[in-house]
Formats: sequence, structure tokens, C-alpha cells
Amino acid sequence: MPKIERSQVETYSRSVYPGKLRERTSGYEKLKLSDAGDLTQFGFGEVTLQPGGASGIYHWHAKEDELIYVLEGELTVIEGDQTYTLGPRECATFKAGVEVGHTIENRSGQPATFLELGTRDETERCIYPGYDMRFRRAAASPFETREGVTLAPDETPATLDEPDAYHFSQAKGSSHD
Repeated sequence: MPKIERSQVETYSRSVYPGKLRERTSGYEKLKLSDAGDLTQFGFGEVTLQPGGASGIYHWHAKEDELIYVLEGELTVIEGDQTYTLGPRECATFKAGVEVGHTIENRSGQPATFLELGTRDETERCIYPGYDMRFRRAAASPFETREGVTLAPDETPATLDEPDAYHFSQAKGSSHD
């Protein structure tokens, strides 16, 4: 495979979540580096997260490991009942099958850039503690309720009061619900 020119790499803006949840990731932009090399066993990219943005809705992975490594800026990681900050040259990992939710937020006033690496499994599913929602990679409509009912793109899933629940309205300084 020849050298991958940055200018030729697809940029992905995360806006895949249903309903109002989509707004939380409006500041997420990823250079899909592994896709540019036609790799299929893992995903790797450089992510820029704008102030107030989040990497995703609070979730855990059934079959995929994930690692983030900060290049610049400051990120806040919410993982279970822990909240911690990562700066340049610091990283965090999230192991597949561990039923503890996580999300990454930029609570600073400056953009933050990090590397994101994760395995890819065709049978992956994510659970979103605090929401009646799950993701199934193999499904035609990947977002559905936990009972398997497809969520329409404009449909915001119901919130749930359950252990390990986290809603973005809990974030300090968050104006999102």
C-alpha cells in the first residue's frame, strides 16, 4: 500500500445517533485513516473534538476493544462512576465485554485531538446505559430499542433510570439534554 496522503483521507462527522442524541456529537470530526488503507480488522483515526462536544453517547462494547491517545488539548473521560482528565501523551482503554459505560467529552475551551483505535467485529453490539437503545453493527437499521424495535432517525430513545446511567445533562456546563 502506498503512502496515504492526509488530503485524500475521508473526514467523518459523527451524526449517526437517533433524535436529539445526535446533537451531542456535532463537534466530533474523524480522519478515517484505517479506511483509507482499506483495513478491515481494526479502525484507527485521528479525532478532533470541539469544545462542548462528545465522542459518543455513554456506552459499552460487547465485542470491541477501544483505545484513545491524546495528541493535544484536554479531554474528560466519564467511565462508570469515575471522571478523569486526559492531556497530551496520556491514554485510556476500554475492554470489550466490560459492562461499564464510557464517553469522552471536551469540557475545555479549546479543540482537542486524539487517536482512536478499536477492533471491528461484524457481530458487535453496544449498550447505552441510561437510554432504551442498543447498536447492532450487522443490522440494516443499527439503532434499536433494547427489545429490538428499530429507532427512526428522528426518534429520541427513552431515558432509563438504571445503574451506571449517564445523561449528558449531568455534565458540568452542559446545555444539552
